[in-house]
Amino acid sequence: MTKKSPYIACDVAKYIIYLASKDLIGENKEREGVTNLKLQKILYFAQAYYLAKLKKPLFSDEITAWAYGPVVPNVYHAYKNHKNNPITADEDKSSISKEDKLIIQEVWNTFGGYSASRLVDIAHSHAPWKEAFKTTSQIITKDALSKYYVPLFNK
Repeated sequence: MTKKSPYIACDVAKYIIYLASKDLIGENKEREGVTNLKLQKILYFAQAYYLAKLKKPLFSDEITAWAYGPVVPNVYHAYKNHKNNPITADEDKSSISKEDKLIIQEVWNTFGGYSASRLVDIAHSHAPWKEAFKTTSQIITKDALSKYYVPLFNK
């Protein structure tokens, strides 16, 4: 049976880390992984995709507008000890449904090839981050994500 979203963001993050770690690169066939900065942006775009295309959130956690773009605070704190180093996972420890994994993989395939700094630039150029960054709460609402990304993701 398929679990209905929303999930918690840490569970989604585990799956994204696994996706980022699947491919072995370089002469030593090392797992590339994903930095916390890039992970935050992928979570943001995954949430935006779900809200725009599926009309429901992927995860229940709030996203906030920080200086380097959108951040899910509890995921940031869970992985901040990695600093700028890649986070890797040898196996998928998430409890995401197969159907949702396929959708998250689509988001990864779209945005995973960009560098963290490029994803920051993209997020900074979009209204949900810009507007939330100006406020005291700095929460990027699900409504703001939906309104902005529906026309972009449904072209």
